[in-house]
Amino acid sequence: MANSVRSKIPAHIVWPGFVLALLGMSVTMVTITVVAAVGDPSFAVESDYHDKAMRWDDHVAQQARNSELGWQVAVAIGSMPGDGEPALIVRLTDRAGAPIVGAAVEGACFHYAVADRVQTLGFVATDEPGAYAAPAILHRAGLWDLRLTVDAAGEHFTHKQRLELGKVGG
Repeated sequence: MANSVRSKIPAHIVWPGFVLALLGMSVTMVTITVVAAVGDPSFAVESDYHDKAMRWDDHVAQQARNSELGWQVAVAIGSMPGDGEPALIVRLTDRAGAPIVGAAVEGACFHYAVADRVQTLGFVATDEPGAYAAPAILHRAGLWDLRLTVDAAGEHFTHKQRLELGKVGG
């Protein structure tokens, strides 16, 4: 019978090494998960969500006021007056369908796929009564979220709308 030389790793090294390997895999998986979560542009937390929650009653009152006013918002894709840059065009009408002129309109929009990239929109009046335009980078087809605030005739109006854009650009 031939003598075979087998090197054996002692148990007092194998088992602690096994535990350390499992801990190392766990730390690696947690690191990968955190990096993936933080680096994902489609994940976004509502800004000032705590303050918005604390002012929920104000939000409900504003929605009721919006309903009382009966103002309507129509949204279209167009171009800025003068320079022809891509723009969001909003047309504001009152309950009777008359255009709302002289309004201060501000807004924000984002594509749902990159919800952390919110565009702030500053609208300017166009030559058409009740129409306001804001430059916007609408580079993706799909679902967009639009939020508007309108101040006109001593009233404050808010509007939130989901837009579905088809093929954008060439």
